Amino acid sequence: MTEESKNHPLVSVILTSYNYETFIQEAIDSVFNQTYRPMELIIVDDGSTDSSAEVIQEKVTDAPIPVTTIFQKNGGQANAWNNAYKKVNGEIVCFLDSDDYWKRIKVERMVTLVLDEPDGGIYQHQLENEAGEKKQRILNSGDYFKTWLEKGRLNLAIYQGLISPCVPSSGLVFRKEVLDQVFPIPEILKTCPDAFLTRTAPVFGPIHAYSGTLGYWREHGQNAGKQETYGYHEFWIPVIMPTLNEWYRENDIPIEFYYKKRNLVKEGMRHWVMDTGQFWKYFKPYLINPFRRK
Repeated sequence: MTEESKNHPLVSVILTSYNYETFIQEAIDSVFNQTYRPMELIIVDDGSTDSSAEVIQEKVTDAPIPVTTIFQKNGGQANAWNNAYKKVNGEIVCFLDSDDYWKRIKVERMVTLVLDEPDGGIYQHQLENEAGEKKQRILNSGDYFKTWLEKGRLNLAIYQGLISPCVPSSGLVFRKEVLDQVFPIPEILKTCPDAFLTRTAPVFGPIHAYSGTLGYWREHGQNAGKQETYGYHEFWIPVIMPTLNEWYRENDIPIEFYYKKRNLVKEGMRHWVMDTGQFWKYFKPYLINPFRRK
């Protein structure tokens, strides 16, 4: 590796799209307009039925960076990511959803972070919606895998925050040597493959975060989490959770996610009795002398 390639590694951008003709042009422009070079862009149209393919083909004509386009039958987002990943040449990989877009300095700032913190399993930056609201109130860093290991079994009803330390895919960056340990992503994940990636990549290094906002996340009716079919109880619990547990078992990692609904009344009483000492304070006299009068 030359000194130039060490300080300016090739960055691969994976952009997958399905029926987002309204948004994809701005997403592609935000990649082309990056201040950083060298870069390559890999676009997968996952069987769109609108005019997305035509928009993509027109947009990549005379592109300022190398572009690979894949037009395939609809296979879901994990399948699209897998097919794109086969074309990756870069040492650093970024993901961009076709309804999102980046600031011009995004790649430049994130490459600097990767070079400064070369041990990372995941690198992330803040995303905002178009109203300026942050996607994640506090952007997380640290060795989450170590904490997961210490707990072993994690109830998603209790530890949702602990096992969800990352922003969505448009704010995520990875070293290719980490992704090589995780890909291919199970293609049962028709959507939300980032949910799998952000619970497996931390096995190979800590999460490092850039504190500022470097991208924009659009909120609209077609976001996967807002569709009933792919809701938390319809998709996360019955599909994503067992897929993650299977990956942990296959890799001999003693971590298991499970879901058991919380009994808030029971938990509140236990806290009141055990943690605050209120039970003993108020009922001790009656336990000693049940006939005691006030």
